[in-house]
Amino acid sequence: MNLLDGDGVALLELDPEEAELLSLLFDELAALLDEEDADDAALRRLNPAGYRDDPVAEAEFRSLTADGLRAERDERLDACRDDLAAGAGIDLTDPDTARRWLQVLNDLRLALGTRLGVTQDGQPD
Repeated sequence: MNLLDGDGVALLELDPEEAELLSLLFDELAALLDEEDADDAALRRLNPAGYRDDPVAEAEFRSLTADGLRAERDERLDACRDDLAAGAGIDLTDPDTARRWLQVLNDLRLALGTRLGVTQDGQPD
C-alpha cells in the first residue's frame, strides 16, 4: 500500500491482495447492514439511539432517518467498491472521495471493534 505518489499527492494505491481483503470487508459490512436484528451490538453501534430515554421519540427518529442513512451508507460502499474495482490509485486529495473512504473505514472500524469486544479504554472485553 502506498499513500503518496511520486509528486507527494495523496494517492491510495493498494496491492491486489489488499484490495481483495477490503472488498471482502465491504461485503461483510453490507451484509451486516442488511440485518434487521435489533439486538445486534454492531448494528446498535453503527446506528446509535437518538433518544435513549424516550422510546416514542426514538421510534419516530428511526422512522424518519433510518432509510436515508442506510441509502447513504449503501452509496458510499458502492462508490468505494467501484474505486477498488477500477484498480487504479484512489485520489484522496478529492475531498468527497477522502470523506467517503473515511466514513466507510470508520463504519468498518466500529463494526469490527464491536464484534471483537474492544472497549473505549482499548482493551478487549
